[in-house]
Amino acid sequence: MKKILIAVFLLSCVIAGCKKVKTISYEGVFKLNKQIVSDGRWDTTWMKEQAKIYTDRYYMYSGLSSDSDARFGFGTYEIGPNQTIVEHNIFNYKALDSAQVFVAQMKQSANALTAIVSDWARSKTTSYKLTEDYTKVPSSGASALDGVWELDKLYLVKGHDTTKQRETQFKIFWQGHFMFIRRYPVDLVATQYKNGFGYGQFLLKDNSLDETVEMSSHEHIANKNFHTNINLKSNEYTEEFKDPKTNLQTIAVYKRIRAN
Repeated sequence: MKKILIAVFLLSCVIAGCKKVKTISYEGVFKLNKQIVSDGRWDTTWMKEQAKIYTDRYYMYSGLSSDSDARFGFGTYEIGPNQTIVEHNIFNYKALDSAQVFVAQMKQSANALTAIVSDWARSKTTSYKLTEDYTKVPSSGASALDGVWELDKLYLVKGHDTTKQRETQFKIFWQGHFMFIRRYPVDLVATQYKNGFGYGQFLLKDNSLDETVEMSSHEHIANKNFHTNINLKSNEYTEEFKDPKTNLQTIAVYKRIRAN
């Protein structure tokens, strides 16, 4: 009986044509047009400089607020029902290493993406909704660096002196674009920290990495090009950069984050 049912199903597919299940994907690189925050009575529109990258498993966003503070977030996401995604925070500028979860209703076209978080924030009895409108940025293909990386070791070398730095940093390479977010000490004893980020385009050729920084919270690297020598392995890469003005050499070792 089971064989008969399978045969009938296959025959119906041949006659009527089996419907293909459309796989929803939000992979890509996006630049923010505007944010709208609503409490149900009033709408507030924010025009910010912000970019967001969705890989096949992770998301990362970064940008400057109206008061020029660094804003960023990084985590995993999963596809939910009815064109929603569920974002699970790993690291962001306010709630570091917290278990925050955001559910966003997604509306996408070929060149645009809108994300609506109905329960974005609360203040006493008031609930706030966040709507973000993005434009999709053209991609330039995949590379061996594409994926998510976490800073493992960081050294500063000047002359015969080598100093190991303490810093938390995540970096994404995806479809010709890159983004990093970081929390780093600003004093020698690491009691005070600041947040930072950078976003732009990259080109990988052999062991040469060229990065063009289009947006950053660090003024000294914004709108500049950087050439870095790297040693790339499957799950690790090392980059070395020497500042010609100060002769300060930076050596950074990154580990690839694998999806669970």
